[in-house]
Amino acid sequence: MDDAQILAAVVLAAVCLVAAIVAFRRRQASAEQEQTQLGSPRNRGRSARGEALMQRLRQITIYDEAKIERLIRLERDELKRKGNAEETLDDLMERAVARWERDNAGTAALY
Repeated sequence: MDDAQILAAVVLAAVCLVAAIVAFRRRQASAEQEQTQLGSPRNRGRSARGEALMQRLRQITIYDEAKIERLIRLERDELKRKGNAEETLDDLMERAVARWERDNAGTAALY
């Protein structure tokens, strides 16, 4: 390979690397924006009740944060669907725990 081919390969590799970094950061920013819109369960500064509810959700979902977010989103969407007013994150977590316990009442006590 001559110098021109080496230079072209290096430039191509650099362009690919930059494109991958940009795509990764966009995906990361999109995920952060979604977290913010959800009222992220990871937000700190929660009340003692909120921390207890979050811990219960973690136990229920075996520490699957994505599943916790989906449970909370389900409760928020259900309230909107029924035309009820928006509730606090603590209230949504409480509803998510209650729904999970109601839906899984007949299963073995693993939690």
